[in-house]
Amino acid sequence: MEIKNLTLFFIGMIVLILGILIIIFDYPQIQFLENLDSESYYMLDEEKKNIHQRMKIELAVGIGFFVTGIGMLAVSFLKRFENRLR
Repeated sequence: MEIKNLTLFFIGMIVLILGILIIIFDYPQIQFLENLDSESYYMLDEEKKNIHQRMKIELAVGIGFFVTGIGMLAVSFLKRFENRLR
């Protein structure tokens, strides 16, 4: 397999790595907060509940980056996109 668009390949790698890092670092924290029993979760202050909600959104963005990175890597191998970004 030959890389047809090197620029798109490297951008795809960066986006893919960024998405993986977001997923790796946020997922365990989300799981910890979701595994709290309901009484413990309600005892958290509003700031920590808001952080939990923002982390869920950040995880969704990380998954989006991951999928976008895979798509960019796949497109970088196609012949018809060879000189599109130059």
